[in-house]
Amino acid sequence: MQYLGVLIGIGSYQQAQLEKEQREANQAFIDLMKKVAESEQKQSTTRPAKSTPPIQSQSCSGSAGCFTGYVTDVIDGDTIEVDGTRIRLALTSTPELSEEYGIEALEFTTTLCPIGSTALVDEDDGQTGGSYGRTIGKVYCGDVSLNSALLEEGLAYIDETFCSTSEFSSEEWAKKYGCTQTDQKKETEQASQPPTSVPPAQTQENNCDPSYPDVCIPPWPPDLDCGEIQYRNFKVLPPDPHRFDGDKDGIGCEE
Repeated sequence: MQYLGVLIGIGSYQQAQLEKEQREANQAFIDLMKKVAESEQKQSTTRPAKSTPPIQSQSCSGSAGCFTGYVTDVIDGDTIEVDGTRIRLALTSTPELSEEYGIEALEFTTTLCPIGSTALVDEDDGQTGGSYGRTIGKVYCGDVSLNSALLEEGLAYIDETFCSTSEFSSEEWAKKYGCTQTDQKKETEQASQPPTSVPPAQTQENNCDPSYPDVCIPPWPPDLDCGEIQYRNFKVLPPDPHRFDGDKDGIGCEE
């Protein structure tokens, strides 16, 4: 009996020790969880708020849309996305990617306005209707106008079709690269040339622009790119409102 009592005593002691160790382990776990929670709370209160794009030193003109955002994609030389909104450069046109200097224009735009950088978009007051869901405007990356920078690098040309409608046609960069010369040239030609037959205008039945006699392409507006039509290597006549003939050889959207 005495031996049995000793065994019972030992068992009770061991059970008490196990319970003590379990309580200590539970308390240690609780203390650890409290420290984790306190650390997360401290980080949440000290963590800076999500940054917003810095304000550009340049400002918008006119009364149309104006916003600052991050470049989220570069489509080609004259089309980028800012905060998911696709922007087509006003007046400035670059060759298609399949044409000569098209890739160089894309690389220049990507370098000047890399994805993740800040851009200021000034929508064109004269073309607020946009073009196939794209906003038409002037884009500043840093303090540099992408519209004029592409022209200065020789990677783009002024789309003379829109000189009479664009808000920016009177700005120095636009006049330097074509808008003023275009207006003067038109006036001279109208005064010196005899009346000529007028190309047949598009009708509601076919809705085809006469600049593209071999295919049926809707007239401007809106502006179209080669990627938005199915035709390739087709005949192009002046004034080529959609600028399909980037190298002026009379053939549009060459492959």
